[in-house]
Amino acid sequence: MEDIRAVPSFPEEKIRKRGIPGSTLKLIAIFTMLIDHTAAVILEQILVSRGFFVAYSNASFDSTNIQIYQIYEWMRNIGRIAFPIFCFLLVEGFRYTSNKRKYAIRLGLFALVSEIPFDLAFYERLFYSYHQNVFFTLLIGFLVIWGFQLIGSKLRDRKWLPLLSAAGAAGAGWIAFTSLQNGMYTYNTFMAGFTGEELSSVSFSMEKNAMIGTVVVVGAALLTMYLVRSRKEEMGVFLADCAVLAAGMLLADFLNTDYSGFGVLTIAVIYALRRNPVSSGVGGYIVLNVMSLSELAAIFALVPIALYNGERGLKLKYIFYAFYPVHLFILYLICRAMNII
Repeated sequence: MEDIRAVPSFPEEKIRKRGIPGSTLKLIAIFTMLIDHTAAVILEQILVSRGFFVAYSNASFDSTNIQIYQIYEWMRNIGRIAFPIFCFLLVEGFRYTSNKRKYAIRLGLFALVSEIPFDLAFYERLFYSYHQNVFFTLLIGFLVIWGFQLIGSKLRDRKWLPLLSAAGAAGAGWIAFTSLQNGMYTYNTFMAGFTGEELSSVSFSMEKNAMIGTVVVVGAALLTMYLVRSRKEEMGVFLADCAVLAAGMLLADFLNTDYSGFGVLTIAVIYALRRNPVSSGVGGYIVLNVMSLSELAAIFALVPIALYNGERGLKLKYIFYAFYPVHLFILYLICRAMNII
């Protein structure tokens, strides 16, 4: 009889997925953000101190200043890669965190901690109330997608959902108008690049009437769909989500956070398309370019996002939180040491 020996068993090794983990995405975003802020803080101050941005100044035609400005532009374009990746990672963090409350509190605390270094680096003062750092945008975006989840899971059957849906219809109209308005501004900027002449601007009264008209038309259309659709519940949830999103965008605009309301909209779109990294990245990229053509270079963020393998990678939980205020304060100190502020 054949001697059958038992084959020793070994624990299965964890098979690594192809692509890059979340920690690599985070490092890419941090590195590109550092390049961006180095240009925005140090190089911009160098150019300001040399009189480059002064109209009709001889410094504007100085070859050294022009070279510095070209480097400045390249570095700022590289920096466009960072924000879409941070938004994508925020959505991933929201999906897999075990405690959303602690996550939101952490974002809020670091938003407050980062404000003084942010104001010192960009505005040379301890407190500047007219522009808030990107942590506020990420926090508001996090609260918005948390609101989406709560509405879908816990508020679906509440009797007051139709009331929130009605508010959402108006909110959807406002979002549509804001997107259309920024889209037209972007088109205007694009055309000016070819013709050298901007399109005629819309007067305040016409703009106000257009806004009211858009809100009414879109809101009425959505309410009609809500009333005639067989699955009113799903439409009601969608409209309630629009109310939450509009509130978040308005709050970001009011606080004038980095990327403002369109930053929150970017997070919401990435969350809506979260099942496919490529689709979510493209959706966020489109929103950012409706906001401004300066975000064209953000297309390069789609490559690492597309390569994301769904794994966490290295434990870098607090790297970005600590790096953001620290690097801004260091850049401010460098400017002080160079005597350019």
